[in-house]
Amino acid sequence: MIAEPPALACHGLTLAYTADPVVRHLTLEVGAGETVALLGPSGSGKSTLLHAVAGFIRPTAGEIAISGRVVATAQRAEPPERRSVGMVFQHYALWPHMTALETVAFPFQRSGMPRPDARREAAKLLELMGLGRLSARPPSELSGGEQQRIGLARALARRAALYLFDEPTAHLDVPLRAALQEELAEQRTRTGAAAVHATHDVAEALAVADRVALLREGQLVQVGTPSEVYQEPVDRWAASLTGPASILDVIVERVEG
Repeated sequence: MIAEPPALACHGLTLAYTADPVVRHLTLEVGAGETVALLGPSGSGKSTLLHAVAGFIRPTAGEIAISGRVVATAQRAEPPERRSVGMVFQHYALWPHMTALETVAFPFQRSGMPRPDARREAAKLLELMGLGRLSARPPSELSGGEQQRIGLARALARRAALYLFDEPTAHLDVPLRAALQEELAEQRTRTGAAAVHATHDVAEALAVADRVALLREGQLVQVGTPSEVYQEPVDRWAASLTGPASILDVIVERVEG
C-alpha cells in the first residue's frame, strides 16, 4: 500500500521580508488529518510561516508541498487560489461590503460554481454551524466572535486538504475562546482535514493539537505530543514557554562518604 503523503511538508524553509530572515531553515511535516499547533511568542515567525503556506509570501530558500505537490520554492510559487488551503485570519479579514452569506459563498463561486448554487451551499454551511440567522448581516453588525466564526465558515467553504488558523482566538474573551476552540475541533473532526493552529497560548496549543511545534526566532526548538513538550522540554526556554511548573530551583549538596 502506498503511504498517503503529508498534508503539509516544509523542507529547509527560509522566509524573509528584508535581508534578515523571519523563518530559518525550517523543516516540518503535518500528516493527513493531523492538527499541529505552532506555539511561540509574538514575533517568532508563526504568522509568516502560515502566510507562506497559504501563498502570500514566496520562500527565499527551501520548498513547501501540500498533499505531496510542491507549491512553492524560491524560483516559483503557485497563487493562493490554486492551493488546497483554507485560512482563518487573526483579524477576521472579512469584506466590509459583503453579507455573511456572500462572504461564505465567495469561495464556492471562485471554484466555478454558479452563483445560485454557491449561495445555496453557503446557506447550508452557515446553518450547519448555527450561523444561519446571521446570513444577511455585514461585518459591522457582527460581534468579534461572530466575525471569527464567519471567517471559519469561509475557510471551510474551500473544502481544503489543509486549514491554517492564525491566532483565531486572540481577540476573543475567555468564554468565546472556549466556544470557538470547540467549534474548531468539531469542524476538523467533521471534515477530516489537517490543520496548523498558530497561537501564543500554551493551554490552547496543548488542548487542540495532536503535536505541538515550539517556534523561537523563526526556528523550531522542539516538536512532540502535548505531553512530550510539557513534561520533557528540551531546554529552559521550552520549559518556560510551556509552564513555570516545568522549571524547578534546586540546591545541589555534596555528600561525603
